[in-house]
Amino acid sequence: MTVGSDDGTPGWAGPVREALSAEVERTADRLRSLSEARLAAAVPPYASRAGAGRAAAQALAVAAQGIEARAGDAPSRWRTVPELSDFAVGDQVAVTGHDLLGALAEGPAAAAEPVWSPGGPRPVGAVVAEAAELLAVVRRLL
Repeated sequence: MTVGSDDGTPGWAGPVREALSAEVERTADRLRSLSEARLAAAVPPYASRAGAGRAAAQALAVAAQGIEARAGDAPSRWRTVPELSDFAVGDQVAVTGHDLLGALAEGPAAAAEPVWSPGGPRPVGAVVAEAAELLAVVRRLL
């Protein structure tokens, strides 16, 4: 994660949001363009490409929730992204990705600021990097 920004955005999140936004769009668009057969095909370690997309959507949703709940004494119960039709998984990645981008826009100014994760408080930079890496891995599997 890069600390600082040349675009006037405070802290580290400006460049991170730009890169994450591009990755969300690429992955969502790719999922939306796949046929039913390709979405259903296995891509280890996932049972299907749609399943890989669902894992990415869940990771993005958890990261957003952790950032949004950062000021609380504990996170609320972790939300689960519903399992919809395989054809909806691209939209789920787009929605949860935009939720994370929105949380970053309103969120911490420093990559080291703690936010909630399922394992407890962690630096927001690490939480976002982990979700972004999973998204990139999933896109490469498509």
